[in-house]
Amino acid sequence: MRPIYFLFAVLLSFCLTAQKKITSIPFELFGDHMFIKVSVDKSQPLDFIFDTGSGLTVLDKAVADKMKLIRKTAEMNKTKSQLELIKHNTIDINGFLMESNIDVYAADLSHLEISLGRDFDGILGYDLLHHHTVHIDYDNLTMDIYDHGNGPKDGDAIPFELMTSIPTVRGNVVLNNNQAYDGLFFIMTGAGTTLDLNSPAALEWDAINKTGKHYSYPVKGLSEEETMHYEGHVMSFSFGNQVVEDIPIGISTAKSGIQADKKVAGIIGNRILREFNITIDVPDKMIWLKKNSHFGEKFNINSSGIDIQMSKDMRKVMIHRVFDDSPAAEAGIKENAELLTINGQLAVSIPIPDMQTILRRSGETVTLRVKQDGKEQDFTFKMRSLLD
Repeated sequence: MRPIYFLFAVLLSFCLTAQKKITSIPFELFGDHMFIKVSVDKSQPLDFIFDTGSGLTVLDKAVADKMKLIRKTAEMNKTKSQLELIKHNTIDINGFLMESNIDVYAADLSHLEISLGRDFDGILGYDLLHHHTVHIDYDNLTMDIYDHGNGPKDGDAIPFELMTSIPTVRGNVVLNNNQAYDGLFFIMTGAGTTLDLNSPAALEWDAINKTGKHYSYPVKGLSEEETMHYEGHVMSFSFGNQVVEDIPIGISTAKSGIQADKKVAGIIGNRILREFNITIDVPDKMIWLKKNSHFGEKFNINSSGIDIQMSKDMRKVMIHRVFDDSPAAEAGIKENAELLTINGQLAVSIPIPDMQTILRRSGETVTLRVKQDGKEQDFTFKMRSLLD
């Protein structure tokens, strides 16, 4: 029997070795965005968003200027962004050296920083997935890297296809009038949303008229092109064996970019994805989802009626938008005013995701000190969901 036990031990050792992760990378969850530490040409660690929806690795132009990196204009067919190809030697993620054949592009990210509410240095996604299996553990805020074919494969196994280098799965959305629609949906950890409907699907399904009460605001992507975006509500969304119910969603009116894609119905964003621990294996074209401690958390909705962002110099919090028929509009708050305090606390001392959390507490009373029309004023009002 000894040879059999010996053979079993050898096979077990081989399997454990094959499943062994190469490295574990901590990440920060800032609101609904994942931040990892990346170095380019042995630079100091830089803050990058990890986005499975990013087919390119992008470095902020201001950082490339500071590092004096050589670059040339890149011709890109599928983006209106002004991109420049950077000449570089190495990229590492938290000390993990990536493959040498990765292109890095410089782009101006300042307009995204204003909306997000913090400085960051770049975006990375497909270039990691292309070379390695990635396991995202939202409970422990770690991203584990494996050779392709390895990594945790528990939970719901969902096949995907790559479209414009983005994992894309089949899903089903049930609108408020109980009509159900099937379609393909991008998996995008860099999208700070629950579910967005792309403009062609939204138009075909008449989504704006079938998703309840709405409010709207302009949005920008990697390019600085601005389009109107609507917020509505659907009864449920399912993909694989997973069903997420009672969801606020976005509805795009984009004329270009991925949100104008006619083949893909929409985007599954990180407000849904973070409810699962996820393994993505590109060669196998499989994604595994396992419910984590965030599953079932309520999706809170804007209840103040204001949309906030930072000023261009990142030193002030500005009221970018005041929605019609909202508590803030009724109180007399105006667009482009400066938000000074929330419930007595300096607004600039509160991260924007934390401010958004406060402003989504339907039923609570909030006091905002605002500078508008040349003077400081206090506004106190009771909040209510803009989608009720």
